[in-house]
Order: sequence, then C-alpha cells, then structure tokens
Amino acid sequence: MNTVKLTIATLVASASATMSAEHLVSQALAQTESGSAARVHLENALSAMTSKSDKEILESHSQTVAVPIDEKRALTVKVSPTYTLDEVNSVTLKSFRKIVGYDTFESIRKKNRNETKDVSDYYNVTVSMMVRRKPAEAAAAPARDPYAPDGAPNLAATLDKGFPYDD
Repeated sequence: MNTVKLTIATLVASASATMSAEHLVSQALAQTESGSAARVHLENALSAMTSKSDKEILESHSQTVAVPIDEKRALTVKVSPTYTLDEVNSVTLKSFRKIVGYDTFESIRKKNRNETKDVSDYYNVTVSMMVRRKPAEAAAAPARDPYAPDGAPNLAATLDKGFPYDD
C-alpha cells in the first residue's frame, strides 16, 4: 500500500513539475525582448513542451484496412508511415486470395521437410495506397549577401542576360 502511495505521489510531483516548467518558460518568454536570441530559444523550448510527439503524429497519419477473409472475422491491417511528414490518405483493398499449400512449399524451399502440418492459413493481399508527403520547411534566404556586403549586384544579376542573350 505504501508503494502505491509513493508511486502516486511521484506521478503527481512529476506532473506538477512539468506544468511549472511550462509556466516558468512562458513567464521568461514574456520578460524577453522580441528579436533576441533568448526569445527564440524560449519559443523553441515552449513549442517542444507543448507539441505532439513523433509517435502521436505518425498515429494520426495512419490508416486501417479490413480484409474480409472469412465469415468469422476480417483481417485488419494498419498502414502507418515512418516519416512524420508523410500521411497515408487512403488504403484501398484490391484483391485477396488464400494460398493453399504454402506450408509445403515453404518447407521444400527451406530444405527442412518435416511431417508436421502447419495449421495456419496464408493469404496474398494486394492494396493500393494514396500517400501525401508534405515538403520540409526550407531555410529562409539570408537578409543580405555575405559576399557583397556593400549592396553591389549579386553574381546572378550580372550573369543573367535573358533570352535571346540581349544586352
């Protein structure tokens, strides 16, 4: 019983510590001036504390498909991306077929032919998927050209003559 009380107390303390950390970061954010490096770091810390984890994002981007292999229960398969910028929009069942004699074929292929019967059923399932990949955010262009700090025209402007190469 004491162990349960100690565990509950630990969970409550960790939850309140998390809430206080978010509160402290938001207070520090309110006291920093805009445009400072400290503000950028605090904004990143606050967004990391409040944003979804990769596992939650991938879970929300997954789809399930049910294959009616028999009258008892459908075979349900979950299709989930492994990259957070991918999203499975739809999974469509194209065909499914029960494979008869797969256990015999597999035992011959492995050259380990045993006399025990595999009671499992094997199915060949074909699906079609629509997957969307969001583009990764690209870095912003620099405010000024580091090689021409005095405002001289950049190299592309001097080389680009246009078509048909008129001056």
